[in-house]
Amino acid sequence: MFKPTLKTIEPLLSGENALDIVAHIHDLDRWSSFDRHREASRYCYEKMKQYGLEAELFPIPADGESVFGDFVMPRAWDAKEATLTLLGNEERGEIELCRYTHEPCSLVVHSKATPPGGTTAEIVMMDGGSQAQDYKKVDVAGKVIFTRLSPREVKVEAIKHGAVGIISDELPEYPMRPAMELPDTLAWVRFMSDHSGGGWGMRKGDSECWGFMLSPRQGHWLRELIAGEGTVRVHAEVDARLYDGTLEVVTGWIPGETDEYVIFNGHLHEYGAIDNASGTGLSIEILRTLRQLLDAAKLPRPKRGIRMVFSYECMGTMAAVVQRPDIFDSAVAALTMDCVGGRESLNHAPLDIWSDPHAAGCYTDILLAGIMQHLSDHDSVLVNWRRKPFGGADNIIADPTIGVPCPALIECPYTHYHSSTDTPDKIDPDKLAWAGKAAATYACFIANAGEAEARWLAEQVFSRAQHEMVDRANDFVSEACAKQHDESSPSAADLWRQLRYVQLRYAVALDGLKRLVSEGEQAFAQHLTHRNEELGTVAPRSQACSVSQQIQAAGGPADSRAPRHRPGARDAHPAGRPRAMACPMPAHRRDR
Repeated sequence: MFKPTLKTIEPLLSGENALDIVAHIHDLDRWSSFDRHREASRYCYEKMKQYGLEAELFPIPADGESVFGDFVMPRAWDAKEATLTLLGNEERGEIELCRYTHEPCSLVVHSKATPPGGTTAEIVMMDGGSQAQDYKKVDVAGKVIFTRLSPREVKVEAIKHGAVGIISDELPEYPMRPAMELPDTLAWVRFMSDHSGGGWGMRKGDSECWGFMLSPRQGHWLRELIAGEGTVRVHAEVDARLYDGTLEVVTGWIPGETDEYVIFNGHLHEYGAIDNASGTGLSIEILRTLRQLLDAAKLPRPKRGIRMVFSYECMGTMAAVVQRPDIFDSAVAALTMDCVGGRESLNHAPLDIWSDPHAAGCYTDILLAGIMQHLSDHDSVLVNWRRKPFGGADNIIADPTIGVPCPALIECPYTHYHSSTDTPDKIDPDKLAWAGKAAATYACFIANAGEAEARWLAEQVFSRAQHEMVDRANDFVSEACAKQHDESSPSAADLWRQLRYVQLRYAVALDGLKRLVSEGEQAFAQHLTHRNEELGTVAPRSQACSVSQQIQAAGGPADSRAPRHRPGARDAHPAGRPRAMACPMPAHRRDR
C-alpha cells in the first residue's frame, strides 16, 4: 500500500541537497562549543523557514544540574582557542603539537581554561592512569600525563594526584577500525562527570582539567622522542569556559488535519558529519520534499502532521519530552534518524534498523523493514541493511512510559566514528537519498493511515508473528535433535514459553494499531481480536507436545518435561484456550 507514495517521493528527494545541509551543520557543530551548537540549531531553523515549513526554537537548560527523566543536563562549554607546544632544547626547536582552531578534536571537550599566559610542565608517560595504584611509583604532581587511555577515564585520578593536564593518543579500536588503521586521525573525546549515570556531560561540582588529543602517529613519535631525550616539557594554553547556559531544541513541521504527529527525532551537536549531522540534514530534506509535493498537490494533505525534533543526544530529547508534552503526547509514531548515508566502502558499516523494545513491540518496525526491502528489490542503489534488536539512542521515546513507537536508522560504529575524519566526504548522497525515501514513505504512510491501512498493517504483523513462531519451533527441533543424549536438551515447556512470549509481543503490536483508527470502529477492533486469537493457535501447549512427539519419532529423547494440556483448560492469555497447529510452516515460506 505504500508503493504509490514511494513512487511520488522518489524523483524529488535529493541526496545532494541533504548532503549540502549536512555539510553546513558539520561546519558549526564540529567545534563542540555550545555557542556554535546554538548557531547550528538556528541554521536548521532558518533552513526550514526558507523551505516554507513551520519551525520553532525553544531553549532547554545546560547548567549541569537540571534533571529530566534519568538525565542530568550538561554544563555549557565554549572554546575560543587552545594550543599545545613541545618546548625546545639544545638540540631542537619548539614544535606545535596541536591547535584547536586547526583541528577541534585536538582539544578535549569540557576542558577548563589554563591561567593567563598558559601552563608549562613536564610530561610523564603512563600506560594507564585510571586506577589509584597506577600512581604508586609515579610522581605526577604539577606535571602533564601522557597516556594511551581516554582522558575521560584518567581525569578523576589524575587530578587527585596533582596532574595539571592530560595528553592522550587513544583512538578506540572497532572490528572495522583495527590499530593504526587511521594513523593520522584524532579521536573526538569529551570529559564526563565524576559520577556514573545520568548522561555524559559535565555537572556542577565535577573536577575540572584540560586535555589534548594526538593522533596515533603523533603519539608514537612523541613516545620515541621522550625515550631518547628523557625530560620533555610542554606549554599549554586553553581559552575556554564552563558555565550555566542553554541549548536550543529545533523543531519543524508540516501540519495535518488533526493535532496528531509522526515525528523524526535524533540529535545535533556532535563532531561528525555522519554522527550526527546526517540524521538532521536528511530530516530537513525530507520535510522540504514533502512540503513541495503537497504544494504541488501531488500528495494529499496528511491526516496527521509530520514533525522533526532535534537537540542534544538523549538528554535534549528527554528535556523536550518533559518541557513540551504537547509535541510528544500527540505523536502516534516516530523514527530516530541517527547516523545515515555513510559510504560503506570507507566506513564498513551496514545501515541498521534498531527495533522497538519488546515491551513496546509495534507495527512500525515491520512497516519500515517492508519499505526498505521493497527498495532493495527495486532501487538501483544497493544498500546493505539489516534488522537489529533495540539499542538505546534518541529512540528512548519508545519506552512505554513515554509511549511513542520509534525504531531507529543507524550505522554505528563505523571506521570514522567519533573522530576527526568523520567529514562530509565520507557520505554517499545516493545512499542518503535511499534512506530518505524509506523514511519519508514510512512517515507519510502512518500520517495518512486509516482503517484500510491499519487492516493491511495488521496482516503484516500477523504474518511476521507466524514466521517468528515457526522459526522458534524449527530451531527448537534442530537443537533438541542435536542434543539427543544431553541433559541440557531443551524441553517442550521451553518451546511453549518462547512461543507464548512471541504471541504476547505481537499482541501488543496489533493493539497499537487501534490508535490509527477512529474511536468507535467496532469492526476493526473485532478484526484485531480475531487475529490475536488466531495467534493463539500457533503457539499452544499441545503444539509443544506435538513437537516433542515428532522428535521422539525421529529418534530423539522422550521429553517427560513437556507441559500437559488438560481438556477444557484455559491459558492466562485473553485469547483463551488455543487450538493445535498441525505442523511447522514449510521452510520455503519462512521469513529470513
